Amino acid sequence: MKLHNPITLLLSLTALLLSQQSIAAPVEYIFINLWDEYVQQTPLPDPHPDIERRFLHPDINIDKPSVDQFTALFPVYDGLKIDTHNQLAIRYGVRQTPYRLVVEGKKVITREALIKAPLAAHADQPAQDQTLQTLSGHPFDPTRPGAGFRVLFFSDSLCPFQHIPNCERRIAQNNHLSANIDYPVITVIKPFYVDHTQVSAYQQRFNVNHEIVFDSHNQLFRRFEVTDLPYWVVQNRQGKVIYRANQVPPLPL
Repeated sequence: MKLHNPITLLLSLTALLLSQQSIAAPVEYIFINLWDEYVQQTPLPDPHPDIERRFLHPDINIDKPSVDQFTALFPVYDGLKIDTHNQLAIRYGVRQTPYRLVVEGKKVITREALIKAPLAAHADQPAQDQTLQTLSGHPFDPTRPGAGFRVLFFSDSLCPFQHIPNCERRIAQNNHLSANIDYPVITVIKPFYVDHTQVSAYQQRFNVNHEIVFDSHNQLFRRFEVTDLPYWVVQNRQGKVIYRANQVPPLPL
């Protein structure tokens, strides 16, 4: 009976293991930016039954609690991981999101930028016949501030997410402003991926001491061309904008 050399046997087993590892099953990586996904979700290709799908987020402007909160709201992204130090993005040359890779072993066999569909017309276009009102049921006319001035504070009920910098401090500043001027202050809430429930929760969470308008058709954001958050607009009695900035209006108005 021939005995095998232990060293030779060990080398043979090592070679076998290495060969099996080199024939790794393909993996699909989808790189996303969750702050963009809150605004509009990316249409994802149908998953392949034989390819594992993994979601990755660039290691910038992100933390695990934000990921957990996002995946709780959008279970389709379950398992989303932060690409620590952007190792995979650098390795595979990914410089944008959303982006899809299929990797087999160490070789990229598919790569493509995922394209978002145009925003739905009902979410992006103002409804001409839509009557706005506050959460308490009072009518709101963007063209008629009434006597004196009116302050509009544009905010997002997803605060304190990281895509809304310093939002908690600015909300507190706005509450202070409302308590110290004789003119009305109205908070206007962004509509994307929220409903009246989240807006009411925002009002309670931050002890908002004035009226809130849920801009459900994005009318006010479009009318006043607001792209930064949080943001202040001040109107005079004729409805003309006399102040606009991401800093609280100076007192006295």
